[in-house]
Amino acid sequence: MAFGAVTATLYVLLFAFEERILEITGQGGWTFVIPIAIAFTLSYTHGNFTASFWDWFGIKAKK
Repeated sequence: MAFGAVTATLYVLLFAFEERILEITGQGGWTFVIPIAIAFTLSYTHGNFTASFWDWFGIKAKK
């Protein structure tokens, strides 16, 4: 459930600092990497949370 808490926190921070993130990434240069890093981080934490969630209920993928 830790990954769920981290994911929720990241989403709250993303929406809380949305304008600042857009301001920084609009400056050009290598700042385009910031939204990509945010997307990968959210994807990683959300994916781990989802996997743990289904494992907790005993649901496994077919092989």
